[in-house]
Amino acid sequence: MLNAVKFKAQLGFTLIEIIVTIAVLAVAFTTLVVVFNPAVTQASSPIVDLRAAEIGQAYLEEILGKRFDENSINGSTQRCGDGTAAACSTSLQSDGEARPNFDDVDDFNGLTESPVNALGNAKTEYANYSVSITVSYDGASLGLANNEAKRIDVAVQRSNGSIFNFSAYKTNF
Repeated sequence: MLNAVKFKAQLGFTLIEIIVTIAVLAVAFTTLVVVFNPAVTQASSPIVDLRAAEIGQAYLEEILGKRFDENSINGSTQRCGDGTAAACSTSLQSDGEARPNFDDVDDFNGLTESPVNALGNAKTEYANYSVSITVSYDGASLGLANNEAKRIDVAVQRSNGSIFNFSAYKTNF
């Protein structure tokens, strides 16, 4: 009869097997977290970069829509410094106008502000950004006389310190 009774083997895991499994899973999950963490923490970066590009483009469009010079006449077929037209101004700075009244490219030189629209109203959705603008003569880069083109540099800075640079040229035509 003893042969007729079979002992069933114990089913389950030993304490050592459980500890080894927990240790292996801990290492695996730690590795996964280390690998995927940068992707998760920087997932919003393209959106933030896109906002900076929107700001830079908006400023460039606004500035390029202005006259080349204070002495340029809107709608005129004659440019400043050409023939009987008034000479182009030599100063690259605001002519004393308030921000909403900027009427030529030079007025924006040295401007640093939180993003605003063309009317000077704050863009509250871009509160963590600042904009700095520099205007300089740079016709030589385009094969023109130096004073026939102005380079416009717009720097958009995020609150974390990263800077996005945008540039365009406005020519005296």
